[in-house]
Amino acid sequence: MSDEEKNVSPEKYSADGVDVATGHPSDNVDGLHRLLNNRQIQLIAIGGSIGTALFVSIGGGLAKGGPAGLFLAYTLYSGVLALVNNSIAEMSTYMPVSGGFIRLAGHWVDDALGFMAGWNFFLYEGLLIPFEITAINLVLTYWAPRLRSLALLPVSVSLSSFSMLF
Repeated sequence: MSDEEKNVSPEKYSADGVDVATGHPSDNVDGLHRLLNNRQIQLIAIGGSIGTALFVSIGGGLAKGGPAGLFLAYTLYSGVLALVNNSIAEMSTYMPVSGGFIRLAGHWVDDALGFMAGWNFFLYEGLLIPFEITAINLVLTYWAPRLRSLALLPVSVSLSSFSMLF
């Protein structure tokens, strides 16, 4: 935001005025096509939450904390994610943009935060690829202990690369 936007005085309301500002904050200024229905959005959310970490990383937490500790940790973690999801949903409802959470961070806080959120997400996605390859190796060597990790590496890299292309 520029300094002019930050130094704008608040609007004056009359005594009989309403507490909701006029205008249309949900205008589609970016030409974003909203073609997904509620069921498709729910399936995307479920598919995004059931990932490799749920099946691979849960074993260490279960061994160290037991089922009650694991349930408590996931409950706390889910509570934080619910708060973040609710805030992103409110921002997206008020101002729908085609850029996702990176553009929202740049608009609502600062352009520098949006820039760093973009780079943070890029690095996260880049580091996710080696994690997926390691997880494939871990799962396959668990179920077939005779398999060598060195032999599985080119196969898992090629399968991961092939799945990302299509």
